[in-house]
Amino acid sequence: MTKKLTFFLTLIIGLLFSCEKKQSDLEFEQSVVYEIFPALMDSLHFDLRLTPPPLPRPIFNEKGEIIGTDTTGIAIALTEYQKRKAELKADSVKLVIAINDSVYSLEKRERNQLLKHFVEYNLKLDSTDLSAEYKIDLNKLQADKKLRFKYLSEFPKGSAIWKKEYDFHLSSTTGLSRIQFDSTKSFGILRSGMSCGKLCGSGVRVFIRKENNKWIIDRIIVTEIS
Repeated sequence: MTKKLTFFLTLIIGLLFSCEKKQSDLEFEQSVVYEIFPALMDSLHFDLRLTPPPLPRPIFNEKGEIIGTDTTGIAIALTEYQKRKAELKADSVKLVIAINDSVYSLEKRERNQLLKHFVEYNLKLDSTDLSAEYKIDLNKLQADKKLRFKYLSEFPKGSAIWKKEYDFHLSSTTGLSRIQFDSTKSFGILRSGMSCGKLCGSGVRVFIRKENNKWIIDRIIVTEIS
């Protein structure tokens, strides 16, 4: 009887320890998400009300070779661009970004990209299960003070989201995946993206790393454009 009791107690303690570890891993991942989120939004978000000035047009010779650029009107366009940029920065309009309510799972084929990107570090993947989703806490999303966030579930589904009239400016939609870390939890990869209309947006692969005890974005790679 004593051996059976000891066995069951050991089993229960092991299960409790496992649950605590999983919870700790998830809490760690969430803390990283909220830490890198401001930099991620700063990299991905663009106010479509601000049209960038046109690029200089190339000048070709009779052989079809580029011999210069046509900068006619560029100075005026750049001045107007900076003026409009200042106006938008000063206005009181809040731009709303609709974000997926929960993070989504990271595909297995994406995880090996972490090893390839940081190949010089000879990393090994962390074995934490990334299949479970968790709800994003809007109160923990920090970004430019002009931005505020709403759950995507509050909006019409699909392309209908862009057809409805709102009492605010819907700037874009976004989402986040789970993070695959290496075994030392010093490097990671996740998926994200930004959509600004029915045929306007991109999906990205985000590589992150820890530097001086802070998480930073190492590189963002565009993987799809719509």
